[in-house]
Amino acid sequence: MAAKRYKKGFFIGRFQPFHLGHKYALEFVEPHVDELIIGIGSSNEAGTPLNPLDTAARMEIIKEGLKDTKIDMRKVRFIEVPDFNNDEDWFNYIKGRHSDIEVVFSGNQWVQDIFKSKGMDVVVPPELRRDELSGTNVRLLINDNEKWEHLVPARAVDTLKRHRGRIKGHPTAAAKGK
Repeated sequence: MAAKRYKKGFFIGRFQPFHLGHKYALEFVEPHVDELIIGIGSSNEAGTPLNPLDTAARMEIIKEGLKDTKIDMRKVRFIEVPDFNNDEDWFNYIKGRHSDIEVVFSGNQWVQDIFKSKGMDVVVPPELRRDELSGTNVRLLINDNEKWEHLVPARAVDTLKRHRGRIKGHPTAAAKGK
């Protein structure tokens, strides 16, 4: 990414759960914005195989996971972003809450396409070990009583352990997502 700096940037994810790949991407994003809006996607979903954690739990895990970074949390804001049946409503919901977002950071092609179609700057953050760093993989490991702690920021492990009962027992093998 060029050295361009933006006043307000947007990063969205489901964070089911927040893992080292998300942390890596946010560490890349933060120096390029004066203010960072983190969207908690599928905020209207909780207790399902794909979205076992509620928004409050995800936000708590993210905040803990970012404590050992250089990210200035004073310039980070969170918004809940529910699912919509069409892309236009989803986009309008986000822009209606933060009309001054100048750039979107996302590795998700669907998100990229929506914001690019509206003429917005979109930057793809670098990925870290994408084959193992996915929410699906972490959920599977938790569900199967396998080691997962090394895939989550150290500061967030205890917080996720408190919430993992919401993940355990959900059949996640067929779930797809980040």
